[in-house]
Amino acid sequence: MCSKGKMNITIPRTNYSPGDTITGSVVLTLKKPVKARELCISLIGEQRVTRTRRRGRSGNRRVSTTTQRTRIYDFKQQLDTEKEYTRGGEYDFEIKIPADLLNTQSQEQVPGGTLGQGLKIARTAASIAGGLSRSHIKWYLSAKLDIPRWFDVNKKADITISV
Repeated sequence: MCSKGKMNITIPRTNYSPGDTITGSVVLTLKKPVKARELCISLIGEQRVTRTRRRGRSGNRRVSTTTQRTRIYDFKQQLDTEKEYTRGGEYDFEIKIPADLLNTQSQEQVPGGTLGQGLKIARTAASIAGGLSRSHIKWYLSAKLDIPRWFDVNKKADITISV
């Protein structure tokens, strides 16, 4: 696969709590100038749920396991707009983690981002976790340079959000 370049996400630490602010920068390194729609960074929470079922009568039981991933949190912050991006650049960001992130019960619209964008909480950890076999929430930052008609330049950085 041909690549137009690469990027890195630099953050001072990887462990955060609700109410904290994630600060850092996205460093973009391109092989040559490229026209792109936008450069953005997102804070994403994905829940992986594994369910185990036993079927049949004793002596003839079968066990089936299914794993499903659901995006439960997605906050996108635009770092730069549509333009021709040069060979390099560093873009600072700040993302405020909502204080009630881990205990919000319903879907809501929460204001945020330096450009006044909002975020949607589809479902949160507290509302999904009840009654499931095993679940795990993976939190990460995802930076993306959106290039039309080509492969995007992107990078992920895992983080931990806990109380």
